Amino acid sequence: MGIVKEINNFYYHMALYELQVMNGNDYYNGLSYNSLLYINVIEQMKECTVSKMADVLKITKSAVTLKINELVKQGVVVKKQSEKDKRVYYLELSPHITQVLGVYDQVFYKIERELKGKYSQEQLELFGDVLKTISGYEWRNMQDD
Repeated sequence: MGIVKEINNFYYHMALYELQVMNGNDYYNGLSYNSLLYINVIEQMKECTVSKMADVLKITKSAVTLKINELVKQGVVVKKQSEKDKRVYYLELSPHITQVLGVYDQVFYKIERELKGKYSQEQLELFGDVLKTISGYEWRNMQDD
């Protein structure tokens, strides 16, 4: 088994399945794959702001602002003003897009059930550790290695 080959295969299928779900859902009409990536970042990031997104994505705040404003106009993202600091706006997903994203959770719960039926708890914990390790790599910083 070649690990690189399997990681590439996994990544390919995740992207393919995500695009299939995106294309099969009317609510995603008009949203680009790039928009979906922003949505995923907002969903996972705690107290998400334009500045935090720019730092994580390693792009300019103005580029993030342009994309966020587009997503706000599309009704996908909501800006909520901080109660502590009125200059800060947190980025949240609209209730409707949150509901749409529930499709992914359903798929992942099904996968979890099937994996629990096939593998031991110890194997699943090892798999979880491997996923954490893979997701912990900063790809951009590894390009020079």
